[in-house]
Amino acid sequence: MDDSRRDLGRPVIYRAFAIAAETDELCRPVHLLAALREIESPVSTALISPQPLLYLPPHPPRRRGGGASFLAMQTQQSARKFALERNEKMSPAHLLLALVDQGDTEALDALARAELDLAGVRRAALEALGAPADLPPIAMLPLTSAGTGDRPPLPVEELNHRAWSALCWRQYHLPLHKIKRRSHYDALQHLEHRAVWHLSSKLRVNDDQRYSLMRHHSDRVERRASESKPEFVQVRYDQPHGPTVISGVSHRRLALVSRWLNFTVGWGTWFGNRRVGLRDRWFHLRTLGHFRHAPQP
Repeated sequence: MDDSRRDLGRPVIYRAFAIAAETDELCRPVHLLAALREIESPVSTALISPQPLLYLPPHPPRRRGGGASFLAMQTQQSARKFALERNEKMSPAHLLLALVDQGDTEALDALARAELDLAGVRRAALEALGAPADLPPIAMLPLTSAGTGDRPPLPVEELNHRAWSALCWRQYHLPLHKIKRRSHYDALQHLEHRAVWHLSSKLRVNDDQRYSLMRHHSDRVERRASESKPEFVQVRYDQPHGPTVISGVSHRRLALVSRWLNFTVGWGTWFGNRRVGLRDRWFHLRTLGHFRHAPQP
């Protein structure tokens, strides 16, 4: 394939994911920086230094791999957008420029430890792109909302006071005695999610507030339910890139379903959704009185 049509930044991204997997982490901008140093390109020489950019343990844990962190996603997407604006394919130079202009503390600290001049690194990226030396910092795409992906939610003290006060009232009036099985707790969590969504829409808070309220409220509900009904609810510890469980359906069975029961594809999901909806409505009717005096901000 002609180099002018190749996405030369893709090998750098693949290598960054591999470096992150060596320590069982999500890929971050510092991993992209280390990959830019390893993959030979017009900008790799600007990152040469006797000091390492990234310190890896001598005996890394079992390699599982993972996804990209919210900061790494911002780096990739901003670099790709900048390349498209210049009618170019994304290259290592676009990635390096985005890394520098993003200003991630961990990546900048890695450059400082390696005794690399930040201005000189940016100049090398601009020269590789044929861009003017006085080009202003490129526009970075917005981060994913707080409380989504691996981005932490806003601290409780930064939450909308009216919304959080109303949710705290709900947390202390949960109908926990109505939980007789695990499905009852699932219904309670679904209803609380809807309450957060309705409250956020009513107060017109932004997505950072909405999803942060959701995360904090869900954690409080889960903790209270686990204290009251430990036989049905256990506090989970999030593992953002833990192992994925795959259903063991044989290829032969899938082929038979595809050939003879094509018209039933999706029936299981449809009936399952209807069942969950009816369960949630039934649980809501049973607990309606508990929130009759809930504050209305």
